[in-house]
Amino acid sequence: MLTLLDAAERIGIAPLSAQRLHRLVYLANAMAPVYDLLTPDGYLLKYKRGPFFPEVQWDIDRVCAQGLAAASNLKTLRDDLGWWFEADYSLTATGMSAVDKALQLSEMAKKASYLREVVRAFAGVIKDEEPPKAADDLVLVDISYDRADAEGPIDFDTASRNLTVLAADAIARRVDKEAASRRQTIHVYFRYLDKVWDREQERARA
Repeated sequence: MLTLLDAAERIGIAPLSAQRLHRLVYLANAMAPVYDLLTPDGYLLKYKRGPFFPEVQWDIDRVCAQGLAAASNLKTLRDDLGWWFEADYSLTATGMSAVDKALQLSEMAKKASYLREVVRAFAGVIKDEEPPKAADDLVLVDISYDRADAEGPIDFDTASRNLTVLAADAIARRVDKEAASRRQTIHVYFRYLDKVWDREQERARA
């Protein structure tokens, strides 16, 4: 959690709204095998508001209580989907120090490098979007998320079930028939999501 917030700070998209935080966690979990990393949480239900991880929310609330992260702009709201909340999360100076110490461990450094690439790819496709909030919705056309039934399970815990990675690898091979690097695979798939989302919006407006 702290390394994800750190990546957002470094890439320049901090603070992260609660919605953006959970959607980045979803994308990072789904694409972890691209970097030969284990998926931290490879099973969730397709929630009506988009990806949401109760354990992640517990973790972010806990690190805020510990003073490692800060929450701002807290508010509740009610819309056609019911009651919800909004908040923006960022690292504190204490949290930054904790991340710096954690990065001295090789395994943490590898994960942090991956998370920065995911955040960098995400930032690359949302930078010109108006309104900015709408850009977060590109995660909704991810193949694993899109194909799941409403409130049904999404399972990308194993390679054979992870449609996101299978699709990302296939799309990357079209771009580079020799061998796309791990970094290229991440960025190519995010650009693909962006194009699909734009196409869906054009159809909705037609």
